[in-house]
Amino acid sequence: MIYTVIVTGPAYGIENSISALLFSDALIIRRKHIIKSVFFYCDGVSHANKFLSAGSNILDLRKKWILFSLQNKIRLSVCFSSLLNRGIIHFKKFFGNNSLQGNLDIFFKISNLEELSRDIQKSDRVVKF
Repeated sequence: MIYTVIVTGPAYGIENSISALLFSDALIIRRKHIIKSVFFYCDGVSHANKFLSAGSNILDLRKKWILFSLQNKIRLSVCFSSLLNRGIIHFKKFFGNNSLQGNLDIFFKISNLEELSRDIQKSDRVVKF
C-alpha cells in the first residue's frame, strides 16, 4: 500500500510528531508499504525551523525526521502558507538573494495543498497526526 502521512502537530509539546514518526518507521520496516511523502501542515511546519532546538534531555524530533528522510529517501514537504503564518521563511524564495537563507531547514521542501492533493490521489491511504 502507498501512504501519505500528514503531520499537523508541533515538533514538541504533544505526541503527534513522535506518533507519526513511529508509524512511518513501522511501515518502512514491514517492507510491504511505500510512503509517498510526509507533509507538515499547520503547527507541524515547526519541524522545518532550523533554529528549533531540543533540550539536552528531549528527543530531537526534527533531526529524527531528517534522518528518517535521508535513510528512506522520503520527501519531507512543508505547507508554504503555514510556514509564512509561523514565521518560517526562505529568503531566497522571496528575494532571490543567496546570502540570506532564512530559518527554513534545507531538508524540507516547500510545497502547497495542490501538491498534497496530487500525492493523496496517488496514495491508497492517508494518515493524519
